[in-house]
Amino acid sequence: MSQMNTGAQEIISKFEVAYTEDVLSRLKEQLICDHPDGTMPRDAHPKMHGLVEAEFIVHNDLPDAYKIGVFSQATTFKTWVRFSNANSAVQDDIKRDIRGIAIKLTQVLGEKLNQETDCSDNQDFLLISTDTFLCDNIQTFDAMVKAFQGSLWQKIVFFVTNPSVVWKLLTSFKVFANPLQIRYFSCTPYLLGQQAVKYCVTPVSQTIDAVPGSPDSNFLRTAMKQQLQTAPVEFVFGIQLQTDPKSMPIEDASVLWKETASSFFPVATLRIPMQNFDTQTRNQQGENMRYSPWHSLAEHRPLGSINRARRLVYHAISELRRRVNGVN
Repeated sequence: MSQMNTGAQEIISKFEVAYTEDVLSRLKEQLICDHPDGTMPRDAHPKMHGLVEAEFIVHNDLPDAYKIGVFSQATTFKTWVRFSNANSAVQDDIKRDIRGIAIKLTQVLGEKLNQETDCSDNQDFLLISTDTFLCDNIQTFDAMVKAFQGSLWQKIVFFVTNPSVVWKLLTSFKVFANPLQIRYFSCTPYLLGQQAVKYCVTPVSQTIDAVPGSPDSNFLRTAMKQQLQTAPVEFVFGIQLQTDPKSMPIEDASVLWKETASSFFPVATLRIPMQNFDTQTRNQQGENMRYSPWHSLAEHRPLGSINRARRLVYHAISELRRRVNGVN
């Protein structure tokens, strides 16, 4: 093992690159096999409920511990927000699933970590509707991908030897009525200067819609459209500081950082104004737009093996999709 010398300590296995490359190879092979017609969706979060224009408003008078990177001063960033289902299969919204919110700040100045020149002024934050990741690290994730692509026996062996993943699959996949009324979590940690943190996005309104009695296949998009026709929507963006490396590990994304030990401090407001987002132009923009936790300032560098793997996987899959789909 080698250890990175930062205030937020990472431990990198010598086998990590091999696991990451195996995951990437399997995901690419699956995409090519499943979509031979020349149109390739995302391997995860392919079903978009809507891409909306928004403002990311950094709060005034933050404590010094939070005044780093995009939070260093009170300002407002023009932002694009993509809401989605996580499942690799595009399915009816009534199916139990994890939902996602991808937040892209634009016109962000400073040194970036990303490889894509078209995203050189972006800061992305990716969050989902469950507070921990399915797998602890890239080794387990690689084993899960192998099992899902393998025989029934391989699936049984994986689930028997990884009961915590089974539990998370049973409890993390839920039915929601409206993507604008969900609390979202980063699950994986990030730097805030030299401090490890996690992110959370919480709707300001406490209103929770009921799931329709006879919903159509895209009722989550409909719910968003109806809400944004009548009023703007606001979320609070919160940062949770790591206070105990043992109970709040960096290299195990399946462990919950308890809010009783460290609460999410509100640092910004994500404001989505009233708008009509369900247009052909906006939908195509959302389909082509690429998000990655590595579209980031160095001060917010992603941490942990899951995030380190995402750097290679997200970039490679994005390049493959753009080439297949003919996107410049």
